[in-house]
Amino acid sequence: MNTELLYVQGAALLIFVHLWFIYAALKRRNDIADVAWGLGFVLLAALGLIYSFNSKTSLVFALVAFWGFRLASHIYRRFRREDREDRRYAEMRQRWGKNWLLLSWLNVFLGQGFFLILVAMPLIVLPQYGATSWSWVNLLGLALWVFGFVFESIGDRQLKDFITNPNKPKGVTVMKTGLWKYTRHPNYFGEAVIWWGMWLITFGDLWWLTVVGPVTITILLRFVSGVPLAEAGFRDNSEFQDYKKKTPALFPNFFIK
Repeated sequence: MNTELLYVQGAALLIFVHLWFIYAALKRRNDIADVAWGLGFVLLAALGLIYSFNSKTSLVFALVAFWGFRLASHIYRRFRREDREDRRYAEMRQRWGKNWLLLSWLNVFLGQGFFLILVAMPLIVLPQYGATSWSWVNLLGLALWVFGFVFESIGDRQLKDFITNPNKPKGVTVMKTGLWKYTRHPNYFGEAVIWWGMWLITFGDLWWLTVVGPVTITILLRFVSGVPLAEAGFRDNSEFQDYKKKTPALFPNFFIK
């Protein structure tokens, strides 16, 4: 194992999260962390590519960069459009009171860095131990990655069109058409699939270690920072509660009529 690469990746990520923390503190908007999320993976993949340049690390970097920059730009446009902090982060800030700066550093930015490392395990291990040759498992992973990316992108686009549509029916507050008919969070499902695909693309001798990545992101999206936080503001929304009874949270049910 090349410990030098690990040190470089660790130091780069530490600097990365602290720069975003400083920006968030100045703006008093911790929701900028959502923009930073995808870019952190791009950083790690780029360092891995520099260390080990071959067809597999090149493709992995291209995929991660394409996904990361799309996600960051999508969220950043929402960040610029809103003149106040996202509800989820605003509620955290209110709970933390006078300790908001310290807890923002610990819980939002250092916490994000920690989970980013876990999810990025396939990207971290690949330059060190990954085989440069391709197998059918890797190609299956590529197909799965493409499916997840398309699913996530379409879900994001459909939600954006719904939110910004001035002609939507009066009283309708919940997106439940398109992919949102089959899962309450097609964007989160697509992201989870992307990382299962990435695990198969980088599949090798240490597959038991790299599987930490897709397992972590799936748990985070379903039970921690994804579905629960996104739905917290709809507890008293009867339309959403009815939608929730019929539609699965993450994994789509394509048999819903």
